Amino acid sequence: MVNDPRKKIDTLLTHIKTGKVEPDKAWGSIHELKDEYIEVLGKIYHNKNLEQSWHTFIGRKFQDVIYSIIKGYLRKLKSQDPEFKNFDVLKENEIKKSDIIFRKLAVKYGEYLLLPDTDMAIVKFADPDPWNSEIIAIISCKTSLRERIAQACYWKLKLVSSDVTKSIKVFLATADNDEDFVIKSRRRESFNGKSRDRIISEYELDGVYILRENFSVEWESNRVKRYEKLFEDLLNLFKKCA
Repeated sequence: MVNDPRKKIDTLLTHIKTGKVEPDKAWGSIHELKDEYIEVLGKIYHNKNLEQSWHTFIGRKFQDVIYSIIKGYLRKLKSQDPEFKNFDVLKENEIKKSDIIFRKLAVKYGEYLLLPDTDMAIVKFADPDPWNSEIIAIISCKTSLRERIAQACYWKLKLVSSDVTKSIKVFLATADNDEDFVIKSRRRESFNGKSRDRIISEYELDGVYILRENFSVEWESNRVKRYEKLFEDLLNLFKKCA
Protein backbone atom coordinates (compact mmCIF):
# COMPACT_ATOMS: atom_id res chain seq x y z
CA MET A 1 0.00 0.00 0.00
CA VAL A 2 1.38 3.39 -1.02
CA ASN A 3 1.88 5.75 1.93
CA ASP A 4 0.77 3.03 4.34
CA PRO A 5 0.50 4.76 7.78
CA ARG A 6 1.38 1.47 9.47
CA LYS A 7 4.80 1.53 7.83
CA LYS A 8 5.16 5.20 8.73
CA ILE A 9 4.72 4.27 12.38
CA ASP A 10 7.44 1.61 12.11
CA THR A 11 9.75 4.24 10.61
CA LEU A 12 8.77 6.71 13.32
CA LEU A 13 9.64 4.19 16.06
CA THR A 14 13.12 3.85 14.55
CA HIS A 15 13.49 7.63 14.55
CA ILE A 16 12.38 7.81 18.19
CA LYS A 17 14.83 5.09 19.21
CA THR A 18 17.75 6.74 17.41
CA GLY A 19 17.04 10.20 18.78
CA LYS A 20 15.62 11.86 15.66
CA VAL A 21 12.38 12.53 17.53
CA GLU A 22 12.45 14.08 21.01
CA PRO A 23 11.22 11.56 23.64
CA ASP A 24 8.63 13.93 25.12
CA LYS A 25 7.17 14.52 21.63
CA ALA A 26 7.21 10.86 20.60
CA TRP A 27 3.70 9.80 21.64
CA GLY A 28 2.21 12.93 20.13
CA SER A 29 4.01 12.19 16.85
CA ILE A 30 2.58 8.66 16.80
CA HIS A 31 -0.90 9.85 17.66
CA GLU A 32 -0.79 12.39 14.82
CA LEU A 33 -0.85 9.44 12.40
CA LYS A 34 -4.19 8.21 13.77
CA ASP A 35 -6.32 10.35 11.43
CA GLU A 36 -4.22 9.30 8.45
CA TYR A 37 -4.53 5.65 9.51
CA ILE A 38 -8.34 5.93 9.64
CA GLU A 39 -8.55 7.87 6.38
CA VAL A 40 -6.30 5.58 4.34
CA LEU A 41 -7.69 2.29 5.65
CA GLY A 42 -11.23 3.62 5.46
CA LYS A 43 -10.93 3.70 1.68
CA ILE A 44 -10.17 -0.03 1.69
CA TYR A 45 -12.16 -1.44 4.61
CA HIS A 46 -15.47 0.41 4.38
CA ASN A 47 -17.35 -1.58 7.00
CA LYS A 48 -14.56 -1.88 9.53
CA ASN A 49 -14.55 -0.14 12.91
CA LEU A 50 -11.39 1.84 12.23
CA GLU A 51 -11.29 3.51 15.64
CA GLN A 52 -11.09 0.07 17.24
CA SER A 53 -8.67 -1.04 14.52
CA TRP A 54 -6.33 1.80 15.49
CA HIS A 55 -6.47 0.84 19.19
CA THR A 56 -5.75 -2.79 18.31
CA PHE A 57 -2.86 -1.86 16.03
CA ILE A 58 -1.24 0.46 18.57
CA GLY A 59 -1.93 -2.06 21.34
CA ARG A 60 0.19 -4.65 19.55
CA LYS A 61 3.00 -2.13 19.20
CA PHE A 62 2.61 -0.45 22.57
CA GLN A 63 5.56 -2.21 24.18
CA ASP A 64 7.76 -1.24 21.22
CA VAL A 65 6.55 2.35 21.55
CA ILE A 66 7.57 2.59 25.22
CA TYR A 67 10.85 0.77 24.59
CA SER A 68 11.72 3.13 21.70
CA ILE A 69 10.86 6.21 23.79
CA ILE A 70 13.06 5.12 26.72
CA LYS A 71 15.84 3.99 24.39
CA GLY A 72 15.78 7.39 22.71
CA TYR A 73 15.77 9.17 26.07
CA LEU A 74 18.78 7.19 27.30
CA ARG A 75 20.61 7.94 24.05
CA LYS A 76 19.98 11.64 24.63
CA LEU A 77 21.18 11.49 28.26
CA LYS A 78 24.36 9.64 27.31
CA SER A 79 25.18 12.22 24.65
CA GLN A 80 24.81 15.00 27.23
CA ASP A 81 26.64 13.41 30.14
CA PRO A 82 28.94 10.33 30.12
CA GLU A 83 27.91 9.74 33.74
CA PHE A 84 24.88 7.89 32.34
CA LYS A 85 26.77 5.71 29.87
CA ASN A 86 26.12 2.43 31.72
CA PHE A 87 22.32 2.73 31.84
CA ASP A 88 20.23 0.76 29.35
CA VAL A 89 16.73 -0.61 28.83
CA LEU A 90 16.21 -4.31 28.10
CA LYS A 91 13.20 -6.12 26.69
CA GLU A 92 12.01 -9.32 28.32
CA ASN A 93 13.84 -11.56 25.83
CA GLU A 94 17.08 -9.63 26.48
CA ILE A 95 16.63 -10.07 30.23
CA LYS A 96 16.27 -13.83 29.78
CA LYS A 97 19.46 -13.99 27.72
CA SER A 98 21.53 -12.39 30.49
CA ASP A 99 22.19 -14.85 33.30
CA ILE A 100 23.26 -12.04 35.64
CA ILE A 101 20.26 -9.77 35.04
CA PHE A 102 17.90 -12.74 35.18
CA ARG A 103 19.20 -13.80 38.59
CA LYS A 104 19.10 -10.24 39.96
CA LEU A 105 15.45 -9.87 38.97
CA ALA A 106 14.13 -13.38 39.56
CA VAL A 107 11.71 -14.12 42.40
CA LYS A 108 12.38 -17.27 44.42
CA TYR A 109 9.67 -19.87 44.90
CA GLY A 110 11.31 -22.63 46.90
CA GLU A 111 13.86 -24.19 44.56
CA TYR A 112 12.60 -22.23 41.54
CA LEU A 113 13.57 -18.81 40.21
CA LEU A 114 10.90 -17.08 38.12
CA LEU A 115 10.93 -13.71 36.38
CA PRO A 116 8.17 -11.25 37.28
CA ASP A 117 5.75 -10.48 34.46
CA THR A 118 7.44 -7.44 32.98
CA ASP A 119 7.87 -5.95 29.54
CA MET A 120 11.23 -4.32 30.12
CA ALA A 121 13.81 -3.43 32.75
CA ILE A 122 16.07 -0.43 33.18
CA VAL A 123 19.54 -1.55 34.19
CA LYS A 124 22.77 0.09 35.27
CA PHE A 125 25.56 -2.17 34.04
CA ALA A 126 28.74 -2.38 36.09
CA ASP A 127 32.18 -2.36 34.54
CA PRO A 128 34.41 -4.32 34.98
CA ASP A 129 32.37 -6.62 37.27
CA PRO A 130 28.92 -7.30 35.72
CA TRP A 131 27.71 -8.93 38.95
CA ASN A 132 27.61 -5.44 40.44
CA SER A 133 25.04 -4.38 37.86
CA GLU A 134 21.80 -2.96 39.27
CA ILE A 135 18.21 -3.25 38.09
CA ILE A 136 16.72 0.19 38.61
CA ALA A 137 13.13 -0.43 37.55
CA ILE A 138 10.79 -2.72 35.66
CA ILE A 139 8.04 -1.38 33.41
CA SER A 140 4.75 -2.98 32.40
CA CYS A 141 3.09 -1.63 29.25
CA LYS A 142 -0.67 -1.92 28.80
CA THR A 143 -3.11 0.00 26.62
CA SER A 144 -5.87 -0.87 29.09
CA LEU A 145 -5.94 -2.70 32.41
CA ARG A 146 -8.98 -4.99 32.19
CA GLU A 147 -8.56 -6.13 35.78
CA ARG A 148 -4.85 -6.81 35.32
CA ILE A 149 -3.58 -4.18 37.72
CA ALA A 150 -3.43 -6.88 40.41
CA GLN A 151 -0.65 -8.60 38.43
CA ALA A 152 1.66 -5.59 38.57
CA CYS A 153 0.89 -5.00 42.24
CA TYR A 154 1.52 -8.67 43.08
CA TRP A 155 5.01 -8.52 41.55
CA LYS A 156 5.77 -5.28 43.36
CA LEU A 157 4.97 -6.97 46.67
CA LYS A 158 7.09 -10.01 45.76
CA LEU A 159 10.07 -7.82 44.85
CA VAL A 160 9.76 -5.82 48.07
CA SER A 161 9.72 -9.04 50.12
CA SER A 162 13.31 -9.91 49.12
CA ASP A 163 16.45 -8.06 50.21
CA VAL A 164 17.90 -8.70 46.74
CA THR A 165 15.08 -7.02 44.80
CA LYS A 166 13.39 -4.65 47.26
CA SER A 167 14.93 -1.49 45.76
CA ILE A 168 13.58 -2.17 42.24
CA LYS A 169 10.90 0.32 41.21
CA VAL A 170 7.77 -0.94 39.46
CA PHE A 171 6.26 1.36 36.85
CA LEU A 172 3.22 1.08 34.61
CA ALA A 173 2.90 2.83 31.25
CA THR A 174 -0.62 2.83 29.84
CA ALA A 175 -2.71 4.45 27.12
CA ASP A 176 -5.63 4.04 29.55
CA ASN A 177 -8.12 3.24 26.81
CA ASP A 178 -10.74 2.30 29.42
CA GLU A 179 -10.23 5.55 31.37
CA ASP A 180 -9.32 3.79 34.61
CA PHE A 181 -7.13 6.72 35.65
CA VAL A 182 -9.47 9.52 34.65
CA ILE A 183 -11.17 11.12 37.66
CA LYS A 184 -14.94 11.00 37.10
CA SER A 185 -17.62 11.93 39.61
CA ARG A 186 -20.13 9.65 37.87
CA ARG A 187 -18.53 6.27 37.80
CA ARG A 188 -19.67 3.00 39.24
CA GLU A 189 -17.66 2.01 42.30
CA SER A 190 -16.21 5.52 42.47
CA PHE A 191 -14.23 6.85 45.43
CA ASN A 192 -13.97 10.63 45.11
CA GLY A 193 -14.11 10.08 41.37
CA LYS A 194 -11.28 7.54 41.39
CA SER A 195 -11.64 3.99 40.11
CA ARG A 196 -10.73 0.97 42.19
CA ASP A 197 -7.78 0.22 39.87
CA ARG A 198 -6.41 3.74 40.19
CA ILE A 199 -6.54 3.65 43.98
CA ILE A 200 -4.73 0.31 44.10
CA SER A 201 -2.11 1.56 41.60
CA GLU A 202 -1.44 4.76 43.53
CA TYR A 203 -0.96 2.80 46.73
CA GLU A 204 1.15 -0.10 45.46
CA LEU A 205 3.13 0.99 42.37
CA ASP A 206 5.99 3.49 42.18
CA GLY A 207 4.66 5.34 39.16
CA VAL A 208 1.90 5.20 36.54
CA TYR A 209 2.45 7.14 33.32
CA ILE A 210 -0.56 7.94 31.14
CA LEU A 211 -0.26 8.21 27.36
CA ARG A 212 -3.51 10.03 26.64
CA GLU A 213 -3.62 13.34 24.82
CA ASN A 214 -6.64 14.43 26.87
CA PHE A 215 -5.37 13.35 30.30
CA SER A 216 -5.80 16.49 32.38
CA VAL A 217 -3.04 17.85 34.62
CA GLU A 218 -5.72 18.13 37.33
CA TRP A 219 -6.04 14.34 37.33
CA GLU A 220 -2.38 13.83 38.18
CA SER A 221 -1.12 12.79 41.60
CA ASN A 222 2.27 12.00 43.09
CA ARG A 223 2.24 8.60 41.36
CA VAL A 224 -0.21 8.95 38.46
CA LYS A 225 1.11 11.37 35.86
CA ARG A 226 1.14 12.33 32.21
CA TYR A 227 3.81 10.30 30.45
CA GLU A 228 6.18 13.24 29.96
CA LYS A 229 6.86 13.15 33.72
CA LEU A 230 8.49 9.74 33.27
CA PHE A 231 11.69 11.38 32.03
CA GLU A 232 12.03 13.61 35.08
CA ASP A 233 11.41 10.66 37.40
CA LEU A 234 13.92 8.47 35.56
CA LEU A 235 16.53 11.22 35.64
CA ASN A 236 16.16 11.56 39.40
CA LEU A 237 16.55 7.79 39.76
CA PHE A 238 19.64 7.75 37.54
CA LYS A 239 21.27 10.55 39.51
CA LYS A 240 20.81 8.58 42.73
CA CYS A 241 22.35 5.49 41.15
CA ALA A 242 25.14 7.11 39.08
